[in-house]
Amino acid sequence: MYINYKDDPLKYYGEKKKDNYFEGWYFKHVSSDLKNIISVIPGISKNLNDPHSFIQTIIYTENNGKKSLTTNYHRFSYKDFKYRKDPFSLQIDRNIFKREVMILDLFGEYYTLQGRVKYTDFTDIKRNICSPNAMGYFAYIPNMECYHDIVSMNHSLKGSLYLNYKLVDFNKGKGYIEKDWGTSFPKDYIWIQSNNFEVSDASIMCSIAHIPFLNTFFRGFICNFIFNGKEFRFATYNRSKITKEKVIDNKVEITIEKDNLKLEIKAEISNRGKLKAPKNGVMDIVIKEGLSGLIDVRLSRKSEILFQGHGNPCSIEVVV
Repeated sequence: MYINYKDDPLKYYGEKKKDNYFEGWYFKHVSSDLKNIISVIPGISKNLNDPHSFIQTIIYTENNGKKSLTTNYHRFSYKDFKYRKDPFSLQIDRNIFKREVMILDLFGEYYTLQGRVKYTDFTDIKRNICSPNAMGYFAYIPNMECYHDIVSMNHSLKGSLYLNYKLVDFNKGKGYIEKDWGTSFPKDYIWIQSNNFEVSDASIMCSIAHIPFLNTFFRGFICNFIFNGKEFRFATYNRSKITKEKVIDNKVEITIEKDNLKLEIKAEISNRGKLKAPKNGVMDIVIKEGLSGLIDVRLSRKSEILFQGHGNPCSIEVVV
């Protein structure tokens, strides 16, 4: 697997992989009124017993005070997975994913999701030869269990989807894109993401996970926070330290420090739905994700508060 920090982060890495491999892209869409959130996860599962491509959806809706969360797993043939390198384009059956647009044409027994959403004004993360993606220099280490990258921390949406033939308007909404690839998801992890704060460009992604490495393991983490055009990266590879990590019931508290900076996160999970995750390339693990959680973020330098804000909605996964 060749990593180049100048590559499109949407890049497909699994072309030469034959067995025990997965790759998935996560496209999140939040409507401007915050009442509709749809995350779409196209991907491929490579293994000897059950190779196939797939599109998962997790959908949150709020109508007249009634909240609903549903998940769906659309299974497709291995041959339905088609891609183009430059410019990147992924197609699974009649569904198309590009850097600038997503086109859906999904049908289930009791469910349809169709339409087109365009993406503009991507918020990219900082990359260089020492840190080619969100994983820093760990991106260069072969045979990691799971690789992770952030495609866009925050971008604008234009378009709409029809959920069961009912219009869901995403004009002036917000999007987020990331991806994962490798053999398996970590056996335990915390993942938090939100880009709906009072400060319009504020966005955060935080992931803490069990990482197998050289016949042992360590607790690795990546936390990227952006506001007012400034990026603050806290990660295992840049000498940041987690000084607090607590999960009690549906609440998560995390404090990370680097030099004289301190990032404090308090998040609350709600309305979680079941998704499938990979183990040795096979999509047979069940995880739970919530789309409508809440988050409070505080960034300080010594006694000076640089940012303090409330995020709603917030996506959260906790697997222990």
